[in-house]
Amino acid sequence: MFNNNTNLNFPFFRVADAETQVKNAHDMYDIYVNRHFVGQKVLLTQNESVDDVLDFLSQQGVHNVSAHLEGDHYVIQSKTPKDIEHITNVLTTYLNNN
Repeated sequence: MFNNNTNLNFPFFRVADAETQVKNAHDMYDIYVNRHFVGQKVLLTQNESVDDVLDFLSQQGVHNVSAHLEGDHYVIQSKTPKDIEHITNVLTTYLNNN
C-alpha cells in the first residue's frame, strides 16, 4: 500500500520554520533625531542590531544622546539641542555608507 507520508521519514523533506532557519527579509528601521527623519538603517546580518547606530555615534564622540525603539522607528534624542545638526550630519553619512 502507498503511504502519502513517506517523505516525512526523510529529514531533508521536512519543512523548516523559515523564521528560525533563515532571515528571509532584512530588518529595516527608520532613524529619527528628535523626531526628524534622517534615513533608514538596514540590518543585513543577524549579528547587526539597530543599537549599532548608537555605537557608531559613540565612536564619533557623540555621547550625550539616548535612543528608544517605537515599532520600526528608532528615535535618537539629543540632550543638547545645539548638537542636533552635528548628530544628523554624522548619521546621514553613516546611513548612506551602510
